[in-house]
Amino acid sequence: MLKVLETGPHALFQDLGRNGYSGLGVGPSGAFDRGSARRANRMVGNDDNAPVVEILFGGFQVQAETALRLVFTGTDADVFVDKRRMRTHTVLDVRAGQTVRLEVGTGLRAYLAVAGGFDISPVLGSVATDTLSGIGPAPIAANDCLPTKAHQDQSDVHSPSQPPHAKHLPAPFVPQQREVLDVVVGPREDWFEDVSELFNQQFEVSAESDRVGVNLQAARPLRRAADGELASEGALRGALQVPPSGHPVAFGADHPITGGYPVIGVLTTESVDKMAQLSPGTIVTFRGVDKH
Repeated sequence: MLKVLETGPHALFQDLGRNGYSGLGVGPSGAFDRGSARRANRMVGNDDNAPVVEILFGGFQVQAETALRLVFTGTDADVFVDKRRMRTHTVLDVRAGQTVRLEVGTGLRAYLAVAGGFDISPVLGSVATDTLSGIGPAPIAANDCLPTKAHQDQSDVHSPSQPPHAKHLPAPFVPQQREVLDVVVGPREDWFEDVSELFNQQFEVSAESDRVGVNLQAARPLRRAADGELASEGALRGALQVPPSGHPVAFGADHPITGGYPVIGVLTTESVDKMAQLSPGTIVTFRGVDKH
């Protein structure tokens, strides 16, 4: 087990999401930065969909009650094992009694995986915590004990019989003050006077953003060509929905199932992962890409 000493602003169990329940009004949820969640599991030899802990900002600290292997991915930050300074994207073999602390770094979200995975009961086939609907495990709190599926005797964590793992990898994405995100135009581009307005200006990531959606403040609000409102239609992760204010909202992992504002475009999978790491104040520009 891992005993939680500090959580930072927010820590949630996630996996790659629960699919197939949209017809019942249940969204997929799951890790906001799916690429980082997959990387964490792969680095310790787990299945891609094994549970991970999604950590906002940093300041997360745990104490190992047994020896185990773990890794943090996502952010580019310092990790301290007791007083020894390490880095994220490094597989760590931790002894019983040692404390592990993730510091605040570059990027908004980190992902913690342990070899063997966390032993968490799924809800509708997933351990994802959906902050919009409240479905899934409760947010992780200080003094919680996180059960793992790691072998009971981890004294031989350095043994060659352990599954192969990547000891250290460079961070694949370190967000900068200005970032470019790829977007596929549509399906409601005809509702706007000039779609090029999405591509020829800057947007600022608002502090009023979360796992449901990232609010983007346009330098010049996007102008509609059509009055009225759409009937509600299906929504998906990465959709750029534009309310009457003209400032887009990029749907995140816990987005609603339907929405009534026109969607001018949809971010690519890779760009949604990047968006999950962008701090408030980041300047974003969009680049159009082909549907294929």
